[in-house]
Amino acid sequence: MHPVQKANARLVLSVDGSRSTVSIDALPFTIGRGVGRDLILHHPQISREHARIERDADGYLLRDMGSRHGTFVNGIAVTITRLRSGDFITLGTSHDTLRFEEGEEESTARTLLSQLSQSGASTGDQNDLEKLSLFLKAAQSLNTYGAVHDVLRSMLEYTLRLTGAERGFVFLGDSADSLRLECGQDREGTDIPGHPAISYSIVRDAVSSQLEFILSDLTGKIVEGRDSIILNAIRSVVAIPLHGQNSGRLLGVLYLDSHSGSGDFTRTGNDILHAIAHQAATLVENLRMLETEREAALLRRELDIAAAIQRQIIPQALPEFSFAHLSARTVPCTSVGGDFYDVITTADGFVAVIADVCGKGVPAALLASMVQGMFHAQVGMQATTDFSLVDMVQSINTFVCSRTPGEKYLTLVALRYIHSGSGEAQIELINGGHICPFVVRANGVVEIVREGDLPVGLMDFAHFHSVPVNLEVGDRMILLSDGITEAENCDGAQFGPAQLEDYLHEQNAVAALFAALDTFCQGTGQQDDQTILTIQRTA
Repeated sequence: MHPVQKANARLVLSVDGSRSTVSIDALPFTIGRGVGRDLILHHPQISREHARIERDADGYLLRDMGSRHGTFVNGIAVTITRLRSGDFITLGTSHDTLRFEEGEEESTARTLLSQLSQSGASTGDQNDLEKLSLFLKAAQSLNTYGAVHDVLRSMLEYTLRLTGAERGFVFLGDSADSLRLECGQDREGTDIPGHPAISYSIVRDAVSSQLEFILSDLTGKIVEGRDSIILNAIRSVVAIPLHGQNSGRLLGVLYLDSHSGSGDFTRTGNDILHAIAHQAATLVENLRMLETEREAALLRRELDIAAAIQRQIIPQALPEFSFAHLSARTVPCTSVGGDFYDVITTADGFVAVIADVCGKGVPAALLASMVQGMFHAQVGMQATTDFSLVDMVQSINTFVCSRTPGEKYLTLVALRYIHSGSGEAQIELINGGHICPFVVRANGVVEIVREGDLPVGLMDFAHFHSVPVNLEVGDRMILLSDGITEAENCDGAQFGPAQLEDYLHEQNAVAALFAALDTFCQGTGQQDDQTILTIQRTA
C-alpha cells in the first residue's frame, strides 16, 4: 500500500477533437478501464488497470501496470519513464491522447544552483556560481527560440563562456557512425563549418563510454595513437555525450577544446560540467520534440486533406432508380479509412461495390481510392452492356498483386444489377473474401449468400466467379464490412452476426444498425472502418 502524496499536475484528455482536463490531486494516480480508477477510459484495448502516475524526489513517473497493449510516451513504448510537462501519453491503440502538464517547479539545474549557492557562501567561491547562472539564463532563453541552429549557437556561446574553452561543437546522432556536425563556433562567435580539425577518437570514446563527460588534459602518453591531436596541436578537450532524459538514448555529443596551454579549462568543476551535460541534453531533446511536433502537425494537415479528398470520392448521394432503392454509409475509424462503397450507373442498371482494404490509415485509403477508380474506369470503357464483372475483378486482382505483392490486399463484393425493359431483374455478385451478403425477403426471412472466392490482390493465381442472386419486389440485399460485426464494447464483447440480424428487418437498416452500434459500444472507440450498403428492389 503506497502512501497518498499531494500532487500539482493535470492531464489534458483529447477525444475526437474535444478536450477536457483531469486534475492529478493525489498520487499514485491510476488510469484504466476498470471501476475505481482515478481516470476511467472506455476502450477495449485499455486494460482495467493500465498505467499509473507516481512521484519520487526528482519528479513524476509513469508506470505501465502490465497492460496487454502497451503504454506510450511521445510515441515510444515504455514500462516506466519520467514524465515532463508537455509529454503525450497514449494507451494501447486508443486514439485518445493525454497531455501531461505539471505545475511550476524548480528544475534540476535550479536545485543544483541552490545547493551550490549554499556551499559557495561558505567557501566564498562565487565565480562558478556566476558561470552556472549564465548557463541557466541561456537554458531559459533557448526555450523561446524556434530555429535549431540558433538554439545550438546560443548554447555553444554560453558554454564557451562558462568553461573558457576556445572552440565548441555539437554533433547530433544516435551512434558514433551516425554523428553529424550540427553547429560549431569559436569563443569569438565565428562559425566553424565543414569537417573541423578535432579529435574524433575522443568523440567516439565519449559515445562508447558510460561516463557523463570525458576530461582530457592532452599531455604525455594520453596523446599516443591520437594523430589528430598532435597534428592539430590540441591541448585540452571535454567531450560530453548527450543522452535523452526520458529515453536514455544517445542524442549527440557536445565537444569543447583549446589549443592554448594556459588556463586549462578541463579544471572546470564537476558540478558545473554535470549541469552542462544535463541542460544541454535537455535542450537537444526538446529540439527533437519540437521537430516531432512540427512533423506531426504537418502529418495531421495532410491527413485532413486526404480525408477531405476521400469524402469527395465516396458518393454522398446515391443515384436514384425507378426499380431499386439504395442506401449507404461509411464511418472510418481514423481520419482516413480503407473501406469504400460506390454505385456506378450503366446503360441497363448499375454496378455496386463495397470493399475493405487490409490495414488502416493513408496506405489503406490510397489502395481503396485506386481500386475504386479502376472500377469506374472499367465500367466507363464498356461501349455496350455486354461486359463481364468477373473480368473486371480479375484484372484488378492482377494489378494489385503486381503493385503491392504480399503487402496489401482487399476484400470486396462487386454486384451487377441489370433491369430489363420487361421489368425483370438480373443480379450477379462476386465475393472476394468479404463478409457474406444478406438477403432479407419481403416476408422477413433472412438468407446468407455464402459462396465466394479469395481476397483481391492476395494471390496472383486467384480466380473469381459470379453468383446469381434472385431478388423479388420488396426483397433487400445488405452488404457490409466486418467493422460492423466485429465492433466491441468496453468489455471486449463483439456485436456479432446474431445481433446484426435483429436489425436487418428495419426499413432503414443503415440508420438502425449504426444506432444499435452506438448503444452497444457505449462510447468505446471503433477499431475498424464500418460500412453498410443496402439495395432494395422496388419494381
